Amino acid sequence: MTDPKKTKFDELFEIIKDYAGREYDYQDKALQVIAGAYVFMFEPEEMPDARPVVDEILRQYDYVFTTIERGNLDPLSVEAVVRVARYREEYMEWGIETLCKVLTGLFRRSRTDETYTDYVEDTRVVIRGLEDIVAGSVLEEIVENAEGGGKKP
Repeated sequence: MTDPKKTKFDELFEIIKDYAGREYDYQDKALQVIAGAYVFMFEPEEMPDARPVVDEILRQYDYVFTTIERGNLDPLSVEAVVRVARYREEYMEWGIETLCKVLTGLFRRSRTDETYTDYVEDTRVVIRGLEDIVAGSVLEEIVENAEGGGKKP
């Protein structure tokens, strides 16, 4: 694990952590930055581990971070999990477990909130996120094999 103080992006990460501890609008922005910043798997400079920050935000909402406008699942929250999970191979299990918590939260909400009509679409967003994590794992293995660094299946 990389110490956030020793990376090129320590300032950005401190802002993300600060935003995660504030109210909804700041948390939304923190998730947006995480989804945008954790894009490149093969960056020479490592990004800090954002898993605790994403967990901190999502846990407050029973893992269902919703949009203010419609009250449906914010797809950006799923994208942030996917981007962090795909950033390092050892984060993938965390990503899958986190998205399973999101699915569980959606299920609970569907049973307790009669006005919640987006359950099917919201679960599709999460399932696509799970597919992205798995596909990223397969893609990484293909790249490693092509470079001669991995074993043949």
